[in-house]
Amino acid sequence: MKRTIGLIWLFAVLLVLVACGTLAPVQEQPETPADAPEEILQELLTRDYIVGYLWYCDGLPDGGELTEDEYLPVSPEGGYPTLESLQTLLERTYPDELVRTLMDAQDMQGRPRFVEREGILYKSSRPVFSRYYWDYDADSVVIENESSTEMVFTVEMLNLHTGERVPLSRTAVNTAAGWRLSEVGITAAEQGLEEQSSEETRAVAERFTAALVANDPQTIAACAGEAPETYQNWKGMTITEASITDTLEEYDGYGRYRVHMATQNAFGVFAVGEEDYLLIVQQEQGQETPVVCYYEPEEKIAYNYSQERKDAACEMTMLFLQSQGGVRFNSTFWMDRAAVTDFALTMLYAENEGAMAFSAEEVAAAAQKYLGLIGFVPDESYRGEEGYLLAGRAAYSLPHLLVWPSYGDGSGRILVKAEIYSDHLNVQNCQGYLFAYYPNGDGTLRLASIT
Repeated sequence: MKRTIGLIWLFAVLLVLVACGTLAPVQEQPETPADAPEEILQELLTRDYIVGYLWYCDGLPDGGELTEDEYLPVSPEGGYPTLESLQTLLERTYPDELVRTLMDAQDMQGRPRFVEREGILYKSSRPVFSRYYWDYDADSVVIENESSTEMVFTVEMLNLHTGERVPLSRTAVNTAAGWRLSEVGITAAEQGLEEQSSEETRAVAERFTAALVANDPQTIAACAGEAPETYQNWKGMTITEASITDTLEEYDGYGRYRVHMATQNAFGVFAVGEEDYLLIVQQEQGQETPVVCYYEPEEKIAYNYSQERKDAACEMTMLFLQSQGGVRFNSTFWMDRAAVTDFALTMLYAENEGAMAFSAEEVAAAAQKYLGLIGFVPDESYRGEEGYLLAGRAAYSLPHLLVWPSYGDGSGRILVKAEIYSDHLNVQNCQGYLFAYYPNGDGTLRLASIT
């Protein structure tokens, strides 16, 4: 048996074997006393890893069609064909209380994770997944404290997303049935990574503010997840102070900080003088570590980074950009039929939570209400068996979007300024858009133009 248990490797192998129809059942070995405490712990960690795979990574292969209540039959080839077999695995790994907790585990909808019907095991199609893929090095087990009732030990965990090795502290307790682990490894690993991530988030914020004072463009770029040369034109700025004065939020991969900055010369990037800034550090998709994703004066916070989200014009602007991307027109009359249908459906989904399809009349009414188009006929490519719907359409990714609070222009129009940049610090390659709306009589808004 290999000393390192790899979840991603295991998952890939299982998928291949299932596809080939040759998946061999996982054979439980009879429980026998081990010669040494380290061997006991290694056997427990092996079973613990299987539990993490089955419960938190949807490891049981399905063997049939989805039921009406969205459960999938479990293939007996997975080695755990009954609730009893799952419970036996748990009982050999954890104390009774944790066994009961895991057997009562729920899916994302609050329903039982596993059920058995007429001798067939079913699993929910809406499982709760782990956020991390992790790997144990079984040879790294070190017993820190041992007694007749408890063993406290450490084992190295490899974060397969970042490559970092984290020493994880675990506890085994001596029960009437033998030694058992006091918690599931995957949840213990997540907690350890969250603690580490919080420290990492803070470190990014501190490196960024120090780099501003040191006038170090390469470190500034690294903190923002950008190429080293991105902010080379900042070289020569004179920022005498940039210090974190308040931690507004800080947790797993996310931090909001108030920074007091004193600027003597910043080439127009930052205002001269002393001012408080909002600094946001966040773990983003595709980034191995948290990055600075927002740094703007606190008195002028972009709407999509604020915690007050009650501006109807801004909300409609973000929905439009996510569904249609960056486009411009002097009148909605110039929008093509597919784009109108798409946005009308987007607004219908937003105001009718849970609804999946709409009639032609409903789409036409939404086009008139939100775009001012009378007598609109929806595009037939959006028509399904039950009505018009958005099928398989992904939203536009706009990671460097700033939407500023709406304002009136004195003529009855409501305006929203949106900016899309190519970098996290919002200074490179700006595409600006001005959305103009007219209020409807029912409190909603009608888009008139984008310039």
